[in-house]
Amino acid sequence: MAAFQAVSLCRVSDLIKSKQDQSLSSFEKEQAETEKKEKTRLQMDFLLYRDEKGKFADFHCLRHTFITNLGKAKVSPKMAQTLARHSDISLTMKIYTHVDQEEQIEAINLLPSLEPENETE
Repeated sequence: MAAFQAVSLCRVSDLIKSKQDQSLSSFEKEQAETEKKEKTRLQMDFLLYRDEKGKFADFHCLRHTFITNLGKAKVSPKMAQTLARHSDISLTMKIYTHVDQEEQIEAINLLPSLEPENETE
């Protein structure tokens, strides 16, 4: 019985080693492909600030536009903070939310009149 167990353990050990070798080989192949794709990506100018033709895209300014548009859409400041993934509401409100002069005028015009109402007796 002990000899049978020893043979079975050897087979199990060989099977485990074979599976480990296959997994390692698969991992190494996957890693090589990943490195090759990364190298190709790094050679592309797709995500560069300025491409070879001199065109540029400032993706960061899109964050300002996005968050400002959330404010114009009357989205709550907390929701804008969450969507911007900011940890501090003051960053969202002070830096990324912009209010133009027309919006300020509209807000002031919403205030009630300060002129006394004529009371009729």
